Amino acid sequence: MEFVDRYQKAYEVKIITFCGGEVFALPYFPHLLNTLNKRGIFTQTITNGTLDKLSELEKPNFNTLIVSIDGLEQYHDANRGHGNFKKSVSFIKKAQSLGFHTELFSIVTKQNLQTIPLFENFVKDELRNIEITYHPRKPPAYLAHHPISNIEGEVAGFDYLNRDELVQIMKTKNVFPPKDLGCYQVALASTGIVYGCCEGYRAIGNMSDKIEDLFAALEARIGGPCKGCSQVEFMCGIKDIINKK
Repeated sequence: MEFVDRYQKAYEVKIITFCGGEVFALPYFPHLLNTLNKRGIFTQTITNGTLDKLSELEKPNFNTLIVSIDGLEQYHDANRGHGNFKKSVSFIKKAQSLGFHTELFSIVTKQNLQTIPLFENFVKDELRNIEITYHPRKPPAYLAHHPISNIEGEVAGFDYLNRDELVQIMKTKNVFPPKDLGCYQVALASTGIVYGCCEGYRAIGNMSDKIEDLFAALEARIGGPCKGCSQVEFMCGIKDIINKK
C-alpha cells in the first residue's frame, strides 16, 4: 500500500492485476482488494477458483476475476486435481450471480488444442459466453533460456505446441502474451523487485525507488517490432515466432 500511495502521487492508478501462485491463499488478500477498491482502484485477480472468498469482497463491480480453466473437465482435472473443474465452474457461476466480472484463462497444449471448439461451446452454454484468453504452455526454449530460471526441469509429457500450432492460435484466438505485445506494465514482484512486464527478468528497479525513476527506466526499454516490449531480446520467450510469423 505504501508503494501504491507513492505511485498515486505521481500517476493515476486505474487498475491493479494480481497473479500468483494462488493469491486467495493469502489470508489478508480480500482485505487488500477491499482497501484498493474503496480508493476507486479497479482490481483483477487471476485465480484457480477453488478458494471461495467471494463473500469477503465488498465491491464486486470493482473486481474482475480471471479464472484458470484448462479445457473440459477430464483434461482440467488431470492438470489441476480431481474435482477442481466443478469447483472452478461453481466459483464462476456464484461470482456472476454476485455481480463480479468474470473471464477465463486457459493453458493450451497438444492434448486440449483440438477440443477448444467443444470447450468454447461449454463456456457459451454454461458460463454466459465469457471471454477466454488462451495461454500456450511455455515452450522448452523459454524454460531453457529464461535468464533467471535457466533450466528445463521436467518436460516429458508436457505436449508443447509446435511452431505452426503456436502461430495458428495466436492468429485466431485471444492469447497471452498479446499478439502485439506491448504490455506497458510496472510489475511489482513479491520480492520487492520491479520489472517492466509480468514475464520480466531484467529489473527496472525496486519498490523503494522513486516512481518517476521506475517509469523512466521502463520507457527507456520500450521497443521491438510490435507495439512495444520492455524486453525485446526475449519477448516472453517467443521472439522467433513473433519476428517470423
